Amino acid sequence: MRIPSFIPPPGAIPLLTVLTLLAASCAPSEPEAGTGGAAGAAAFSDPGWEVQYADSAARFIALSIVDESTVWVAGQPGWWGRTLDGGATWTVAKVPGADTLLFRDVHAFSADEAFLLAIGNGELSRIYRTRDGGATWDLSFLNEDPDAFFDCLSFWDRERGFAFSDSHEGAFTLIRTEDGGDNWTRVDPANVPPARAGEGSFAASGTCVHTRPGGLGWFVTGASGVDTRVMRTTDYGVTWTEAPSPVPSTQGDEGLASVVFFDDLRGAVFGTSHDTLTTNAAVTGDGGITWAPASRALGGMVYGAAVVPGTQTPTLVVVSPRGSAWSDDFGATWTVFDTASHWAAAFLKAEVGWAVGPGRISRIVTGGP
Repeated sequence: MRIPSFIPPPGAIPLLTVLTLLAASCAPSEPEAGTGGAAGAAAFSDPGWEVQYADSAARFIALSIVDESTVWVAGQPGWWGRTLDGGATWTVAKVPGADTLLFRDVHAFSADEAFLLAIGNGELSRIYRTRDGGATWDLSFLNEDPDAFFDCLSFWDRERGFAFSDSHEGAFTLIRTEDGGDNWTRVDPANVPPARAGEGSFAASGTCVHTRPGGLGWFVTGASGVDTRVMRTTDYGVTWTEAPSPVPSTQGDEGLASVVFFDDLRGAVFGTSHDTLTTNAAVTGDGGITWAPASRALGGMVYGAAVVPGTQTPTLVVVSPRGSAWSDDFGATWTVFDTASHWAAAFLKAEVGWAVGPGRISRIVTGGP
């Protein structure tokens, strides 16, 4: 679903303290690398964005970090970009024959290998693949279903991945590949919880789906005007279960747009809620089986979210057209640190992260060791 253009009026970000206990109770005694709390973990303080690339003609929507040197970005109309030197220089170009498409997601494996997802009804939804660093692109998937509208994709490894479409007539359209994108097949709708009327997600940042090693995966929903849900798989997308989210959807442009995880158990979801008294964020400590409200972030509007691996405490960054905010207590409190429009963010560690938005690619700058 294309992200709505409605932007709620600016408002203060209320702070909830109840999640402090939840964050502590969810923290494992021996944290795995990149989940926060590990010995020698980095501090994330005084963050800011430094623009590395600017072009008013490009709206960058999604990004994928391979390593400290290599990052890919996707945007519209038809744009892709890549850096091989940590953002000191960027190569930005259009996919031949796709210069009008709306690229809203990218997943990269190396400096040479990446996938781009374009959104839209019917054949406008496509997946492109490059194996030579963007010198050439081939069509990995062309949507021939006029009722499907793909929003996001993610991969477990080079062979296995899935993509998610808004629902139609009570069923979600999910597709899977087990051969690196050579072939895509639809997940049996009987193995996915039925959809509400109009239920889907928002193609706002390429983060409405998430995968983790071992076949774990999630996608988030909204837009039904009924409720929001988080769908979970443990078998590489073959079967799915549902969990209700406390983030409301009372109209078609409300709901969840982003899902992120620190590890197999601790995760967070974010979206848009117009009611100033309700939350637009939720957290889990059991892998997404249950969700609890988190503090309202960015005045009720979040397009994209990211975890910051390796920090001293569970740290999250959220972005939207109205700015960026961060939390170092698992979403219990938020601090706005930038007011520029960014739609997606991703981090490799505290001092290595990027964000993208209309006309800009930015790198994180932090204020302390």
